Amino acid sequence: MALPTRSSCLPTYHRYAGKALPGQTGDACHLLAWHSLDVAAVGWHLLAPERPLMKQLAARLGIEPEPLRRLLVFLLGLHDMGKFSRAFQEVLKLALDGMAPPQGKPYLQRHDRLGVLLWDACWKEWLKTGVLRWPEGEARARKLLTPLNHLMAPFFGHHGYPVATRQLTLADFFVDDGELDDAAAARDFVTDWAALIAPHWPVDKLLDAEWLAHFKTLSWTIAGWATLSDWLGSHRDYFPYCQQAMRLSDYWPRALEQAEAVLNATGFARPPEPVPYAGLAHWFSADVTPTPLQQKAETLPLQAGPQLFILEDVTGAGKTEAACILAQRLLADGHGEGLYFALPTMATSNAMYTRLGDLHHRFYSADSKPSLVLAHGARELNEAFERTIVQPDCDDYTTMDVSASTQCNRWLADSNKKALLADVGVGTIDQALMGGLPFRHQSLRLLGLSRKVLIVDEVHAFDHYMQTLLHQLLAHHARQGGSAILLTATLPRAMRAALTAAWQHGLGAEAQPLEKTAYPLLTHCSSETTEEIPVDTRPEVARRVAIDWLESEEEAIDRVLAAVEAGECIVWVRNTVDDAIRAYQALRERHSDPERCLLFHARFAMVDRQRIESEVIRRFGKDSTPSMRNGQVIVTTQVFQESLDCDADRMVSDIAPIDLLIQRAGRLQRHQRGDRPLPVLQVLAPAWSDTPSADWLSQTQRGTQAVYQDTSLIWLTMRVLRQQGAITMPGEARTLIESVYAASPDDLPEAFDQAHFEHTGMAKHAVSMATHNALNLEDGYHLDDDFDPWQEEREVGTRLSDEQSIEVVLLKRRGEELELWVDDHRHADRLSRCRLRESQARKLAYLPEPYAEQWEALQQRHRGLRFVQPWLPEEDGQCGYDAQWGVSFERE
Repeated sequence: MALPTRSSCLPTYHRYAGKALPGQTGDACHLLAWHSLDVAAVGWHLLAPERPLMKQLAARLGIEPEPLRRLLVFLLGLHDMGKFSRAFQEVLKLALDGMAPPQGKPYLQRHDRLGVLLWDACWKEWLKTGVLRWPEGEARARKLLTPLNHLMAPFFGHHGYPVATRQLTLADFFVDDGELDDAAAARDFVTDWAALIAPHWPVDKLLDAEWLAHFKTLSWTIAGWATLSDWLGSHRDYFPYCQQAMRLSDYWPRALEQAEAVLNATGFARPPEPVPYAGLAHWFSADVTPTPLQQKAETLPLQAGPQLFILEDVTGAGKTEAACILAQRLLADGHGEGLYFALPTMATSNAMYTRLGDLHHRFYSADSKPSLVLAHGARELNEAFERTIVQPDCDDYTTMDVSASTQCNRWLADSNKKALLADVGVGTIDQALMGGLPFRHQSLRLLGLSRKVLIVDEVHAFDHYMQTLLHQLLAHHARQGGSAILLTATLPRAMRAALTAAWQHGLGAEAQPLEKTAYPLLTHCSSETTEEIPVDTRPEVARRVAIDWLESEEEAIDRVLAAVEAGECIVWVRNTVDDAIRAYQALRERHSDPERCLLFHARFAMVDRQRIESEVIRRFGKDSTPSMRNGQVIVTTQVFQESLDCDADRMVSDIAPIDLLIQRAGRLQRHQRGDRPLPVLQVLAPAWSDTPSADWLSQTQRGTQAVYQDTSLIWLTMRVLRQQGAITMPGEARTLIESVYAASPDDLPEAFDQAHFEHTGMAKHAVSMATHNALNLEDGYHLDDDFDPWQEEREVGTRLSDEQSIEVVLLKRRGEELELWVDDHRHADRLSRCRLRESQARKLAYLPEPYAEQWEALQQRHRGLRFVQPWLPEEDGQCGYDAQWGVSFERE
């Protein structure tokens, strides 16, 4: 198909394509100029002066909204300038008359990097000749090198990470063949685009170091805006291909109209309007008495600017609702447009997603349609979430029958990278922490968080690696004007001080000392003050859980069976999966009704884990009946304390650090069920010794020693619990926590010196690794030629483990055919997987050679299996799998 005859007066940049589908019906390509304007039009609407993002950028950069909008949109229009390279044009394979003729240039570098190359080679000339409509010609050009590099980086980095030239040569990629000059075509486009949009160049500000520091902070948000604009501006359903040449001023209104349509379809046309908090009765349509913590959240005076709240209170004090109260008040007061609820696990994220399913609508006006998206690695297995993005018998994204909210949710939900852009997001803390790590498109996550209230639950559960990443994220969130709310039941004072210090660092303020030891406590940080506000406790949640010590597994088994005999339900929380399996086996052999004995841990295939989790909730959950609970036993691991709203009449727990025991005790008689015996936590631990040996713990609990390598934490926990005789909350909360986590090294037995020294070294290593892996967000969105933190060979993660984990997919045979463990579900590949430590995965038998071709066929059908280890348990003589036991190994 030939292009329309081109008049010699038309600019040469119309001979370059931005996108192409050769051979299709209709226009086979979309001119580069039109794609550039499509993306710029999306960005133009997203930066409307009345929008909060534009107000935030203008206020922080000290430039009026309209001039700043014109500058940023002008630069956004240059994002694909590298496509003027003849090397890129040849990749499109367009055999169309009038288009840039091929010159045999190999396409060895991506067009984003070629854009940087072209800019670096031409910007000084463009300043000198007025191409950029620069107000002062080439004046002070040498001083502009660094600020202009920072200014341009977010736009050329629209494919997910900053790019640099790497000492490339312009002539290797851009051609002047006498008929057509690539660089001149780019110059002509820049000239006409600048004439149309009339950019404002803040020359004095670019040369001001303080202003540049502010821009660096915001450059991550700007990079996210540029990427979002590029993604939306590339949507072919709203920006159909056009290969007709015309003036930019003629195409620009079309681009703006199409951009408005795509923003309407994806939910970005207008942010929802927050409404003032009107009381819990408005949320729940019933009279509800706020807890003391919720009352503080309702009446606490808000401050100007970014604010941090730390809510410390016992289980059942209504911390989640208190956080939502503060969040709605902050939104209504102009401190954000939405919120992201970050939780420690996928299971807790699922529970919170269900909990916010209707509540989030109460934060906004009745005619608003706020999007709610779940964000974690297995969210497609959440049925409630699936229902919001899939409608039966209507699976076409562009079908008019799909509701606007479903259409919006579907666009947001097709990638976790987009999920934080939703008005209300719920997911794991990992999704937020990835914004500060060199993951591709991390700037989209930071854009999503930039105008959100960030709520982080169970903040005490983070190790040193995650704490360091969280400190960086909080500092950046404060710098860009966001607010945060942190929730915890048991927070060491040193950790609270580190969190407030990180926040104050982000605000450029000195860390203020913390003085209060009250519990519960609400800590409120702003740019001016740090308040520590004691909170009363509701009598219903104040409790004393007595401690009873057990010294052998046989004694623990007897206690479990005694509870069964008394018609009670009991949970035994073990520290390792192997110990849980062994205890479960022993209990089933002696239980009068083995079907009332459950095993729940993380080494099940997802399909069986979901089934067992549902059964645990049915038998032990809030709505379970006395007949269901009679004689029930769960042998479980940490997944029980971290994830499920369940309670037991009795509990046995392996010894663990004090904060974990407090958390486990929170599942003991958690719900009101009439008269029950006083709660007692029965703790399986070594015999106490004032002067223990180095192997004091490992002699009787080898698995616990492997999990909690700093034996001193276990010994200090035992010491304070023996002194107190009980876990008394909230009265003794500070004593319990600080006696373990603020103990002086001089208080420790000499035998533990080596283990404590090693643990301290590991903690410092974790902090160092987090610092090394994290991006320097204060340095801005740019890339130096001598260091690239986005190197593909670098393995970074949001969690640090002594050993990498591996996903394993379980297979089975049906006759001679190889099948997935689950073969009748749309997410069969995910449901058939489990996650094992690398050392465990190495013990599994390799897939027999005759099944190699069938395995390749399965990988073709299920693309997610390409990086998953296959395992056929039937062919493994050493390791096995059972839906009741999970993965079982020989004793290590």
